[in-house]
Amino acid sequence: MKKFWYFDLIYKYIKTDSKAYPYYIIHVSLVTAKALEISTRLNLSEESRQFIEEATMLHDIGVCEVEDEDLGTHGKEYITHGVSGAEILRKEGLPKHAKVAENHTGVGLYKDQIIKNNLPLPHKDFIPETIEERIISYADLFYSKNPEKLWQEKSLAEVRKWVEKFGQKYSDILEEWIKEFEV
Repeated sequence: MKKFWYFDLIYKYIKTDSKAYPYYIIHVSLVTAKALEISTRLNLSEESRQFIEEATMLHDIGVCEVEDEDLGTHGKEYITHGVSGAEILRKEGLPKHAKVAENHTGVGLYKDQIIKNNLPLPHKDFIPETIEERIISYADLFYSKNPEKLWQEKSLAEVRKWVEKFGQKYSDILEEWIKEFEV
């Protein structure tokens, strides 16, 4: 896998002088560090770790197209940032990275929940499938882009409490990930 300088894409879509940039770069850096720690502990290949680094640094690129006062961005509802990010990354020739952006929300989003909650997303499942996608999604659960909590890693109890709000199916997935990643 050819390595590329992902900061070029970050700078292209999230300007360094924007209000969003510090929140974005801190968040993705912390999530990347956690994801790489997990991938190293699991002894994943160098290629997998490289992909995890790149995809994690880009997983939230779609925030540039959403409405968020804290980030100073304008556009669609925040929940659409994964789909928007996937469109950006596909346009940039990164389909594998795009899948991470599209599927990284929580432990995944299922079509039935999208319809039930009338979310502005395509009616399909958005589920992390590969180990790399699951690691990135799991690591993302521990960090917020909320300005007051930006640097704070959530405890496993806090992550569990947040995920359980979405139902047993989601809690069960989280518990599987904990067994897989917290060895």
